[in-house]
Amino acid sequence: MNYSKELIPLFLVSHIHHAGRHAAEHIATLVDSLTLPGVDVRLISADAYQGRGPARWLDVELYATKGHGYPDADTADALDAVALALDVITGHEVKGFGSVSGGALAASHAIREGLALSLRLDVDADAQSLPDSRFRLDDRVPRPVEEMAA
Repeated sequence: MNYSKELIPLFLVSHIHHAGRHAAEHIATLVDSLTLPGVDVRLISADAYQGRGPARWLDVELYATKGHGYPDADTADALDAVALALDVITGHEVKGFGSVSGGALAASHAIREGLALSLRLDVDADAQSLPDSRFRLDDRVPRPVEEMAA
């Protein structure tokens, strides 16, 4: 059975993961630079997704923790920094995937010595096409529900 037309090639998955991770590292650095000294921001994961049609997004998880020797660091400052970092990263190109068109804090919860932050970065799929058309992502527009039910 030939699966090559139904599965996203490993090359593409790797390419998008690398590009998404680069964008996520950029926002992690921004959040870290905007918080008070003594708060360390670490990137945990960056996953790229493609929905039906042009919908694309990155789910990014960061840990903001009190740095060694800073027991009084206020990790809540990382929450304030997220909005500023999202403003700065909007328009940032995720090479081969699109460019960040906005985003939001999806969730946050306390962890030992700090916070876990989950961000959803929206990606403009029309901004950049993949270099090889054989590896294009799914750009089909979803059919209306009524049409699918018929």
